Amino acid sequence: MKLSKKLLLATSTIMLLMSGCAQTIKIKALAPAEVEEMATKKKVAISGFKNDYYGLSGKIESQIASHKLDQKRYFTVVSRKDLDKIMAEQKLQSSELMDERTATKVGKLIGAQAVINGEIASASGESGSYKKDAKECLSFTDKGACAKWRFYKITCHTTKASVSANINIVNVETGSLIYGDTLNKEYAADSCKPTGGYFGIGGSSEILSKGQALNRLTTAIASEFVYKLTPNYIYFEVALLDTIELDNVTSKQKQAFENSLEFIKAGRMDRAESILQELLDELDGRSYVVAYVYGVVQEAEGKLNDAKKAYTLADNLTMKPIEEINLAIIRINNSIEKRERAKRQMNAM
Repeated sequence: MKLSKKLLLATSTIMLLMSGCAQTIKIKALAPAEVEEMATKKKVAISGFKNDYYGLSGKIESQIASHKLDQKRYFTVVSRKDLDKIMAEQKLQSSELMDERTATKVGKLIGAQAVINGEIASASGESGSYKKDAKECLSFTDKGACAKWRFYKITCHTTKASVSANINIVNVETGSLIYGDTLNKEYAADSCKPTGGYFGIGGSSEILSKGQALNRLTTAIASEFVYKLTPNYIYFEVALLDTIELDNVTSKQKQAFENSLEFIKAGRMDRAESILQELLDELDGRSYVVAYVYGVVQEAEGKLNDAKKAYTLADNLTMKPIEEINLAIIRINNSIEKRERAKRQMNAM
């Protein structure tokens, strides 16, 4: 027998409320760069881009030059002044750096390991307006219905824009392409549709001018591109388990566990770790809930190998699959592998 729509809605609502009750913790993890080869190409030159009316190459240069990881600059950028000097001496135009052989020749002359070049393949934008019918109630009846309406027109303002950029990275040593891709960003906004906004650069009800939108889109392209080149810290939420599953737990132990959750909520991982470690010892390592939460704390502190041990213990203690623990086992192995790759990239010369 099928559930009625009302029962399905009620069930969905209850599940949503239950899932919303679980305490969560924000985890910070190190992820490797998407473009792996840039780990050994940390001295870079950025040429002027073709058709670059919105300063994309300058934005890329600025973001690469200022990018830091653990308070250390990740790249060394050859100054645009030195690059322009070599270009002038060689009687070359920036557009000629789109040729891999030319980029290699210039890169070697200025001591760069990689040359970033590209072009704005397309950039378009338009702003406009249209009229829309609107109404408001001027008076109401005793029963709350509208007794008198005022009908009028409102002006709605719109802006649409899009940018497409071809970006390449040339390995100066070999003359081969390290990276080549087309990045696209779009923007669309309507003052009469507040749910509208940026497509590709985050939602907003703000209405930008055509020029502002194109400038914002090129900035977003620069950010996406630079993000691909370096390791980054990512953040995600992890759900905790909040009740010890054992029957013979004392009220004091239950209180200690609740206190650990409060310390986690307060960001005091040191105290939570101490309490959970002591509690795990008292329970002879028999509680998968305590072991799991202890693992989450270890993961939040960046102690990934210790977290893996705790998650493995929790997994071995379960008689049936527990979703949070299953996710933790998969996640921690993935996090360890990604962290090792990222560290190799950071330490590469």
